[in-house]
Amino acid sequence: MAKRKKDKRVPVLLLEDIVRVGNRGEIKKLKMGYALFLVRKNQGIIVNPKKIDELPILRNLALKRLEEKTKFVEEIKTKINNLVFQTSLKVGEHGEVYNSITKEKIKKFLEENGIAVEKNDILLDEPIREKGEYEVEINVGLGEKAILKILVEEEKIK
Repeated sequence: MAKRKKDKRVPVLLLEDIVRVGNRGEIKKLKMGYALFLVRKNQGIIVNPKKIDELPILRNLALKRLEEKTKFVEEIKTKINNLVFQTSLKVGEHGEVYNSITKEKIKKFLEENGIAVEKNDILLDEPIREKGEYEVEINVGLGEKAILKILVEEEKIK
C-alpha cells in the first residue's frame, strides 16, 4: 500500500488583494512558507478550525485595517506631491559633473521630511546628472504612486 503525501498547504484568509493569489477576504490554501510570509507582512491570517467561527470578525478586521492603510497611503501621497527637493550638482570649469542625484539622496530627503520609503520604491532609472526640473514617481503602497518634484541647480567649483 502506497503512502499518501500529506497536503502541506494551509488555509489563509487574505487581508489584502495579492496578485496571482486572490482577493481580500478570500480563503486560499497556500504552502506553509508563503503563508507565514503573508502573516509576517500582515497580508494574511492562517485559519485553523478554532478560527473558523471568527471568520466574519477577521474579515471585518481586515477591511478596517485596509481602510486605515488606505488613509495612511493617501496622506503620504499628498505629502510627497507637495514637496519640492531643491539640490545642486557640483560642476567643474569645463562642464564635468562631480556628483549626481541618486535614489539614496532622494530617500534621505524624504526621511528628513518624515517619510520612510525603500530605495526600490523610488522609480528613478538612472541618477540625475544635469541641471533642470524633474518629476520622480514613488510607490507609496496599495498600487498608489506619488510624484516628487526635484529642482537641480549647478554649483560651479574651481
